[in-house]
Amino acid sequence: MNLGARAVTVARMASPSSGVQAPSRGWFITTIVVLFCLLAFSDFTKAIQYARDPAVGGLVILGHKFHGVAKNVVLGPLFGIFLLTYAWGLWKMRRWVAPISVFYAFYVPVNMVLFWSLHQLPPPTAKFIVMYLFLSLTGSIGTALYLAYHRDRLS
Repeated sequence: MNLGARAVTVARMASPSSGVQAPSRGWFITTIVVLFCLLAFSDFTKAIQYARDPAVGGLVILGHKFHGVAKNVVLGPLFGIFLLTYAWGLWKMRRWVAPISVFYAFYVPVNMVLFWSLHQLPPPTAKFIVMYLFLSLTGSIGTALYLAYHRDRLS
């Protein structure tokens, strides 16, 4: 079967008349999946980031920044795998991703508050804080709310 015939066959399989529909994820979930993949890549490279600049690099879990390349080599990929699993579930619009989204919606704000309260850092600019909060809370809480509102799309 040539490539054109295969594309027609796949299109027929996913057509509404065949009874099998691809899940509708929309632009929001597509964007979130891309961002989670980028975040996962960042977690996979935490050891390199830490080795390059320990003051900036390193994984933060529940407000605690992990120091040392070895800790980041182990924990970074674990969190990267978690985020890739979450992204894959979102991409496929699977029902099992809903509890993960609720967990992540609570984890991100707690992690942020604990990190900012445990570490004495120079205050960032207001513009940075607003942008960081917008992206992190939209990605965590916004995704959970989106899935709750569109739970009928989950398979």
